[in-house]
Amino acid sequence: MPLVDRLRQSGISVWVDEGGIHGATLWGKEIVEAIRHAKGFVLVATKSSFDSKNVVKEVAIASEWDKAILPVYLEPVQVPDTLHYQLAGIQHVEYYAGREKEAFQGMIASLNRIGVNTGSTDDANAATPAESRTHHAGEPRISDKNRPVIWLLALAVFGLALAVFLKPSAPPNPAPTLADPTAAPAPATNQAQRIAVVPFRNIGPEQENNYLAEGMHEEIDAMLSMAPNLVVKDASRFRDPASDAKAIGESLQVDAIVTGSVRQAKGQLRVIVKLVDTQTEANLWAKTFDKTEDDVFAVQREIAQSVAQGLSIQLDAEFKTRLAKRQTDNLEAYNLYLEGRKLWNTRSRANMRDSIDKFELALSKDPTFALAHVGIADAYNQLVRYGYSPSIVSHTKAGQELEKALAINNQLSEAHASLGWVQFCFEWDWAASEKSFQRALEINPNNPEARRWYSRLLWILNRGEDALREIDTGIRLDPQSPIMQWARVNVLVFLSRTSEAMEAANKAVELDPGYSKAILAQVQAHTLNGDHAKALELANQGIQQHNNHVSYLVSKALALARLGNKEEARGVLNEVIEKSRQSPVPKSSIALIHCHLDDHDTAVSLLEEALAEKGSNLAFSYVEGDWPSLHNNVRFQSIWKQMGLPPKSKP
Repeated sequence: MPLVDRLRQSGISVWVDEGGIHGATLWGKEIVEAIRHAKGFVLVATKSSFDSKNVVKEVAIASEWDKAILPVYLEPVQVPDTLHYQLAGIQHVEYYAGREKEAFQGMIASLNRIGVNTGSTDDANAATPAESRTHHAGEPRISDKNRPVIWLLALAVFGLALAVFLKPSAPPNPAPTLADPTAAPAPATNQAQRIAVVPFRNIGPEQENNYLAEGMHEEIDAMLSMAPNLVVKDASRFRDPASDAKAIGESLQVDAIVTGSVRQAKGQLRVIVKLVDTQTEANLWAKTFDKTEDDVFAVQREIAQSVAQGLSIQLDAEFKTRLAKRQTDNLEAYNLYLEGRKLWNTRSRANMRDSIDKFELALSKDPTFALAHVGIADAYNQLVRYGYSPSIVSHTKAGQELEKALAINNQLSEAHASLGWVQFCFEWDWAASEKSFQRALEINPNNPEARRWYSRLLWILNRGEDALREIDTGIRLDPQSPIMQWARVNVLVFLSRTSEAMEAANKAVELDPGYSKAILAQVQAHTLNGDHAKALELANQGIQQHNNHVSYLVSKALALARLGNKEEARGVLNEVIEKSRQSPVPKSSIALIHCHLDDHDTAVSLLEEALAEKGSNLAFSYVEGDWPSLHNNVRFQSIWKQMGLPPKSKP
């Protein structure tokens, strides 16, 4: 067979059994031994091989023994149900339709990665000698008359035999490879590798175990994020099993992806994980974990460590301790935590409040689950930020929860980041806040929330370029987050970069038109551009879409005032004041409207009240508001001085 000959010419030892299998009494033993001693498993995929029960058996054995599997398709064919489980998520090579040269080069590169030494990788143009066939003693020979039928059967066996007997050679001092995560890692370098963890698929009953698969993905992502010299990007949008590794790699600019599937039934758990090269789409490393469901957390830790080691990343004892301490041992508590995070991420009032209930239920299952305390703190923090709760109530509660979390585990990046937010928004302790964010990023440089929140602090402190660098890093880690784009718009408006602000605002809407701040980002961009009529139009759109949210009412009043329609602006101001009697409205926002309506004394008095009440929005009003005619006001400047901020300059 031409492919066999090409492999052999490349210096690869290939054992091929192309004879009939029914008369081979020792065939099963021979194949099992071949699989046991093989370095990799190349599955030649055709309709014939996929129809073979023997192929199914040997693929299952290879999967169980953690052999790297590389499917090579000789023709277009669907993976049968009998092989879907073992091949789930594995990328393949298409060796047909004029792609043979490129496909073969990809095969050689992949085999080199798993430790199969070749004499040369430039074999695509090698001459193809006549095919040879090997028959075992005692096997019936096949006449030429029957050759076409037997070739189909032989191809089924070939899909197996070739796969199992790619023998690795032993070059002097072999370097560790991605295919062997147990090998000693190479010396660490300063060049960070870039990967993404694709959402794990639930291959159990559709309505069950979703949170287990989601949790497996999220926790492994979080664990790998803490590994040194590794950039882990968010790949949560790639839930479609049809998404190929190359497309994901190009989209996220990553070198490899981690894919996996989870099946839970009758207390048993099976997790299949693969590390896939995004250039060659070859399976670099694969492992199957068969455990009880109580072992799910140990499996997560083992997967994270195996992937990191497979990438030749040095892992110290402290890293492994962090992995173990961040988790609960209670699966029910963990699932409740995941439900809470999913609710919190929507940023709606009802869902964020419901998330607190989920986190508290998780703590009732495991009082030592530090991440659940962090979840409660994050919910209270963002309830304030989105205008759903008074600062003095919710930020105080957030601080209490973080104190509990850090008492349990002071190695949680999430806890330090959330503490930095409280110190920033409520305590106005800028130095302590920066220290907390830096500690969060020291533990986990790939924590996108910490990047975004740190960017907010730098923005408030008038360090615009530093803020932009942090938010851009956060976006590279989580490119599909509209919240990230909203924060970027704020910084770009501060830096007066109109076109970039417009682009980021439009991106926020594109990513999630329903996100509560998406249209507001466009309002800010058009305000910067001086197009107050468009800002007014968008503010009205936001009012309709988000049920009279106070942010859009404030934006409408400001747009009307800037257009000179102060009477109508005052009418909207009255709506905002009435709304403040029913739910929390930042006094600094009301003050800004008064300022634009030339009610300067009222504006300053409201700001002084916000200062006394520790209003969390006050810091944002310092940097966002233009405050016409107040920059020489002594009382106005005294407010920022008491907050430890530099004097407010004219825009």
